[in-house]
Amino acid sequence: MSSEAPNVQCLNIDISGNTYCVNLSDIKDFLQSCEKFMSIDENEFEIMTQTITDTIIDCASPDVTIESLRPQLKFLREVGLLLNNMITR
Repeated sequence: MSSEAPNVQCLNIDISGNTYCVNLSDIKDFLQSCEKFMSIDENEFEIMTQTITDTIIDCASPDVTIESLRPQLKFLREVGLLLNNMITR
């Protein structure tokens, strides 16, 4: 078993005084995995997250309000925008 660290291609970003590593190798793996079951071109990520959002709303029990789901729905919207803008040709 090797004690070498894996080859991580890192993009450092600073947010609120904290430095975070965006692992570009993991992003590449994620995109390649997604490409197996969906298109990763144009706004497909946004469409996928919107579809998930609609399903959550449609399948929520009657006692769950949209207001109680608002943080999760906003998060999905932001994830959709992030993924949609992550790659360009």
